[in-house]
Amino acid sequence: MQASIQPIFTWSQEHIFAGGTHNIVLLVEWRGIVKVDQLRKRSHKIAARDIELRIWLEPHLNLTACHGCRAEAGEGRSLLLNLGNILCGQHKYLALEFSTISMPAGKHDALWVQWLYKQPPGGRIRELPLQKLSLEYSRHTAVARDTVCFHVEKHLELLKIPIMLDEIALLKDKGQYIEAAERLRRHADNLLLLSARSGDLSLLREAEALYKQSDRELQAKEKAAGTEHR
Repeated sequence: MQASIQPIFTWSQEHIFAGGTHNIVLLVEWRGIVKVDQLRKRSHKIAARDIELRIWLEPHLNLTACHGCRAEAGEGRSLLLNLGNILCGQHKYLALEFSTISMPAGKHDALWVQWLYKQPPGGRIRELPLQKLSLEYSRHTAVARDTVCFHVEKHLELLKIPIMLDEIALLKDKGQYIEAAERLRRHADNLLLLSARSGDLSLLREAEALYKQSDRELQAKEKAAGTEHR
């Protein structure tokens, strides 16, 4: 039976320096598989329901942040991510940030992952095979200067936006409009720099939207100040 989801895992760096503590990001993306009959009908039916991603971490890896979903701690060094449903043809993303400890040079197991989901129409529970992800540690100091994978960097910055907007809403509730505007502008600056480096227009559009929202927060501050002085 054909799987309903297609997962892809991408590390932010191909190699990591073996000495000391370092940070690395794992981008997780999954796509709802489109079946032949759905191509003919051009439908957007649900490809998989109640998707779960289970992760088991090796001792040299520690989760520091999760973007795009909430990670629940399980037994031992395990994590459970509830990812909901996905439509046929739809792409979804999440990013996991890890810290690493000093390790001997060479290739080491980093984590193990397994996907579980319900497959329509009958809701039968499916499991994808357990998959191992590894990390390559190196003693070459040039590794510390390796550039971060743009694909990972891009989606990490985009995944940070919803959380940032929640924080902006809290600042506005406290009347801190200037702080909210500055926070929006800083993230817009990051997206604009990424767009300039890569030529990615989708990042430019996101940056422009955040700049406009930043301007609106400043206008709201001016309006609130004007009301207070009446």
